[in-house]
Amino acid sequence: MENDFKGRIIYSENYQSTIDSIKIINKSDSNNASVIKHNREFIDSSINSDICIIKGYEKNTKIKRENLVAPDLLSAYDESILELNSLEGKVRCIAHSSVIQINNEYVPAGYVSLKFFTKSNLISAKATDLSDIIKSNDIAKSITDEYIKERKYFLSKAAPNDSLMFIDGPMFSGAATNGNFILINELLSKNCRPIFFVKNSESTIITERFGFAKEYNSDLHWAYSNLEVGEVSPVFAYTIEGRSKAMCFMKVFDKRSPVRIEFPLKEFEENWYNDDVFDQIFYQFLANGSANNMQPRIIQISEMYAREILKSTNLYKEINKMGLTKNMNEERGMF
Repeated sequence: MENDFKGRIIYSENYQSTIDSIKIINKSDSNNASVIKHNREFIDSSINSDICIIKGYEKNTKIKRENLVAPDLLSAYDESILELNSLEGKVRCIAHSSVIQINNEYVPAGYVSLKFFTKSNLISAKATDLSDIIKSNDIAKSITDEYIKERKYFLSKAAPNDSLMFIDGPMFSGAATNGNFILINELLSKNCRPIFFVKNSESTIITERFGFAKEYNSDLHWAYSNLEVGEVSPVFAYTIEGRSKAMCFMKVFDKRSPVRIEFPLKEFEENWYNDDVFDQIFYQFLANGSANNMQPRIIQISEMYAREILKSTNLYKEINKMGLTKNMNEERGMF
């Protein structure tokens, strides 16, 4: 982690000037706000994809409790996003958060951006050159593009060398998939090895392709029914349109859905991930200690920092000054 980011929250260069510009251009009295997650899973139904079980990982494996130890070095990334919709456009504030665990110490870093997206030339013409007012005919695409650039910039500075990095969300996530693989390459250049976690999924890739799973409703249903607590499923190699991942399932608690775990395929097959990687993952779930909040402890901590960073912006107080009416739909209860 670069010294500029270690233990600090950095605001984007045009953060305040963007707020000032929004106050001028946005006078709508009809809007809503929501706190969201960016990543959305891409559900593949393409016959052009390929999936097989990786040699050496054909069977369920049991994690041994005696192998569970606290990590010497581990890292995680998460973000919290606030969107405000108005007649003139969309305000989007992202609090990016990275946490590094060194023995028993957590070292956070944060990066906050603020952008306004609009299709209107009338609105964008009022913006200054020092504000992030983005004119676009495809706002959804522009939002994804900006998110990808911000996350790559932040983690290029905040991610540690020679560490695992836990990331909440899937590798394949629709329009953001390309950006995920750009990020993966950036992290791997520092020997920072990403692992992606998917808690809820409607995927049926395995149930559609393998006879042993065809009677189940979904991949998670198959995994839940065939894993004991503390077991990891066979590891699958999945490829579509030239992009690949290794993926498997882990059952952490009884009466709770398994979690899907994803790795860059080439690096997984080349043993970039040590033999104890599943021990480290299982340890983090147990360290979290909650069957109702199924995520690794270090991701939970990164998420907590992201939420608090977003609160610290006081952006809700700025809403009134922007001419926006408080009509909140707080989907994730962050405020």
